[in-house]
Amino acid sequence: MKSISITKQSVVVPSTITVHVADSTLRFEGPLGKISVNLAHHDQFGECFFSLKLLEGGQHLLSFSTTQRKGKTFLNAFKASLLQYFTGLTQGFLVSLECVGIGYKVHYEKNVLHMKLGFSHLTTFQVPQDVQVFSPKPNIICFFGVDKKRLHKVAADVQSLKFPDAYKGKGLRFTHIPVSLKEGKKK
Repeated sequence: MKSISITKQSVVVPSTITVHVADSTLRFEGPLGKISVNLAHHDQFGECFFSLKLLEGGQHLLSFSTTQRKGKTFLNAFKASLLQYFTGLTQGFLVSLECVGIGYKVHYEKNVLHMKLGFSHLTTFQVPQDVQVFSPKPNIICFFGVDKKRLHKVAADVQSLKFPDAYKGKGLRFTHIPVSLKEGKKK
């Protein structure tokens, strides 16, 4: 007879974030926005159990446990994503792209990015509602949002319009990632 091992984790939800539980959905509301987590999406086999308990000082204790074989790995990943959501709801995340090249410019207007990227035409990109965009300089695009995965996905979609060149570095590049350039032909 097999024994069932139960793995448990718990997260303290900050007092600035309110938690709502409905069916299999957790909804977090913070000062910067809302995020909903579908528990059925994360727990496909129905072997996870979640509980919410009110602590002193307006904080909540969110406990979750599982009986899956690789439960510790799953719960650690789920806990990390929840902590990332809490950081996003209280502080937010910022990602910036830099346009490197002669004549490369960006203009943002009514949820649409208009970009000159060295093509013969103007390139446009429709920005989703949950991501805020601003441009402090004509060659820098800043994305701000509460969901880190979504924010990096939108920034990567914009970068896919003009990847940085391997030799000269022209194109859209993330400012926080250094670019190593290849050496050209020698005479």
